[in-house]
Amino acid sequence: MRIADIGLNRSKAKTRDLVGMLLTHGARAWRSTQPRAGIHLHVTAAGRRHPLRLRIH
Repeated sequence: MRIADIGLNRSKAKTRDLVGMLLTHGARAWRSTQPRAGIHLHVTAAGRRHPLRLRIH
């Protein structure tokens, strides 16, 4: 919370909160329509330089 949000200017903060909520909801709705991603993870350590290999498909 900012000092400018305290006092008589509360309607601007409410508008900002509403816009933020709507943007968050839109982003969540967009993510829910995307196809699922599978993650394949290999972890090895015997002297390899990169002990972690990650493949997203």
